[in-house]
Formats: sequence, C-alpha cells, structure tokens
Amino acid sequence: MTEIKDHPVFICGHPKSGTSLLRNLLDSHPQLVVYPEESRFFRHYLPLAENASENDWLDLAKQHLIHIFQWNRDHPLAHQAGFEDRDYGWIPYADVEGKLNARIEKEGVRHPGDYLSAAILAFGELTGPSDADPKWWVEKTPYNEYFAHQIFDWWPLAHCIHVVRDPCDNYASYRRKQTDWSPEFFATNWVNSTRAGLENQKKYGAKRYWILRFEDLVRQPEDFLHDLLDFLAIEDQPVLRTPTRAGRDWGGNSMFDQTFSSISTTPIGRGQAELNETETAVIQFITKRTAEAIGYPADAPKPLPAIVRAWFWQQRMAFYRLRRRIRTGGMGL
Repeated sequence: MTEIKDHPVFICGHPKSGTSLLRNLLDSHPQLVVYPEESRFFRHYLPLAENASENDWLDLAKQHLIHIFQWNRDHPLAHQAGFEDRDYGWIPYADVEGKLNARIEKEGVRHPGDYLSAAILAFGELTGPSDADPKWWVEKTPYNEYFAHQIFDWWPLAHCIHVVRDPCDNYASYRRKQTDWSPEFFATNWVNSTRAGLENQKKYGAKRYWILRFEDLVRQPEDFLHDLLDFLAIEDQPVLRTPTRAGRDWGGNSMFDQTFSSISTTPIGRGQAELNETETAVIQFITKRTAEAIGYPADAPKPLPAIVRAWFWQQRMAFYRLRRRIRTGGMGL
C-alpha cells in the first residue's frame, strides 16, 4: 500500500456522464483500491485545508474524507429504499481512523494530497483481500478535470480518465437532479468541462489523460476494457464486467429509477425522448464545436427561434467574461 500512494487514478467529467459506472466497474479489481464515494477533495477539503493550519489537516481529513463511515453508522442508508449498496456499516469508522492515523504518522505529509491517499489506502487496507497487490488507488468526483494541474504536480505518475457523454442525454439525466438548470446553462457547463479535458489531454498526453466517451464504454465494452488494461497496465479480470460498490452489487444511480446488473445501453438516446425540439436545438448549438471535437456528429439544421435564443445566451456569456477580465486586470477567465 505504501508503494502506491503516488499512483492515483482520478475519474473526471461532468455529473451524470457515466463517471459512477466507470468507478464501479473498477471497484472489485484486485489491483485497484477504489474509494466508494466522491471525496470532493479539491472542491471541498482543499479550500478548508488552505484556510487552516497544518495541525488541523488530519482532523479535517477525518471530518471530510472518511466521514462516510461515521455518518453511515449513525444514519444507516441500508434502511432507505435505493441505498442498499451504500451501506458501509460493516466497515468500522474507528478502524479506518486508526489506519489513517498510522499511515500519516509513518509516512509523513508532503502536501494536503497525502491525506487523500492515506484515507483511501486506509479504506483499502480494511476491505481488500489479504493477498492483494494493488497498483493504483482510484477516486471519482465530478469536475476533477479542473484540478489537473494540481493532480500532476503532486502526483507526477497520476492517470486521469475523463468520461464525456452526449450533451443532450447528459442534460436529460442531470436536470432531474438540478431542476433549475436551463439548457443554456447546462450546455455552457458541459462545454467548459469538456474543453478542460481536451486541454488537459493536450498538455499531459493521452497516455496519462484519457478522454472516454460514455457511449463507447457501453456499446463496445470489450474494446473499452482492452484500452483500460493498456492504460493502467492491469490484468484482465471478470469483475471488470460487473459494477460493484465497495465490493457489493451495484444497481446503478439512474435518475429514471432504473436498476442494472451489468453494462447497459439503455441510457443512450434519453435526450431524444426527454427533451423538446427547442431544448435539443439550444444544447446542440452551444455545444457544437466542442461536441464535434470529441467525435459527436453534427445534427440536422436547428429551428431559427432556438438558434436565436442560443446565440443571445452566448453573447451574454461573452459579455460577462469580458467584464470579469476587465475587473481583474486581464486575469479573469
């Protein structure tokens, strides 16, 4: 476990793009230590650590990185329909805490990222098979792509897998969670996330930053697995074909109340069934250039009202970016 602390795999991508499916396909592989929940390390833990003294970093890790085991003990999710696969009551919080303390005391701390690796490997020590010989630890949180510079600075041997999904299908799923997101807002967010991935791949190379289309994963799973084995240099295992969470069956996290026991193509094409013509056209207009760069084909001509609506949204966003740049002396995004 000590040898792999500098060998992370970060799963990146927009929410509801298939990142959970990827993580849970990797979950039971004996050469991987896969954290079963999103750590939100960069967007939640790290800002707290930056505003605290180094003496508080360990306490913050206990509160915000391994808290899922404490929280689950006090709020047993297994008693709630649909959350049976997220019951970690069989993993004692005190044992995870003890392993975390031991790792930090033994190995020391070079940067805040060492608390993330220590937390995940503490979990792995308790849950992995005794004869496991892991090569990587794996963490999945949406928007990890925005922190690639920090990832590769702290962990030069890191690998990232960025999952991208057809924007209309992605919106059809995500708007059930974020009901106040307009097609324009979502499309802009999708473009920003995907462009960040493209820029990361250009900067760090495809051998370290892999952009994976969700559709390719579910339509040609064996081709995907071949590429995965090459990307991580791990052995083929039957467990890679059945998603699990913390080693237990996982039925998916569909926003459409569907359960799955294996890789399924059912989510493909949801946008056609769920979105109206204007919503689809607005999303396709805003995402067109970025979507084509990922390999999604251009669609049929859009109705004029939708084009006008999307065009005005883009001009509004351009104005806001210009105003921010002026206010920050050219440093704004």
